[in-house]
Amino acid sequence: MPLPVTHKCDVYSFGILLFEIIGRKRNTDVTLNDIQQWFPIWAWGKYENNQLDDLMKVCEIEEKDREVVERMVKVALCCVQYRPETRPVMSIVVKMLEGALEVPEPSNPFSHLYSEVNDGVSSIALYTSHELYTFNAFSVFTKWILSIAKGYHSFY
Repeated sequence: MPLPVTHKCDVYSFGILLFEIIGRKRNTDVTLNDIQQWFPIWAWGKYENNQLDDLMKVCEIEEKDREVVERMVKVALCCVQYRPETRPVMSIVVKMLEGALEVPEPSNPFSHLYSEVNDGVSSIALYTSHELYTFNAFSVFTKWILSIAKGYHSFY
């Protein structure tokens, strides 16, 4: 991007990491063609259209984790806002994940890319056809993030 590197770049990267945890796969797939959609954009479309059930089904997330997933999606969307000054600072991100602060309704972080995000129907087939990314390297970190989101303060 033609923007200077700031401390808010880390917040953006953390948002992308949250999307990787939610989607259980890496978000950087250079093999995607123009018809296929990047998971964070697809997740925005599902969030915007109140279709988190679809996201949960595709990502194989159980209904009992709905509140946690909704919070994580909203925090991730806040973190990946296009303009760095609209992203929260990391201390606020942690408090939102812990449930100590309410997560504000995010605006479309991808409006600079597309005038309108499509419903991602073709992306669902793409996403479910790929092997889900296993978090061998991130398993401890993933447990920590989920424990924060659920309101626990330890890894175990």
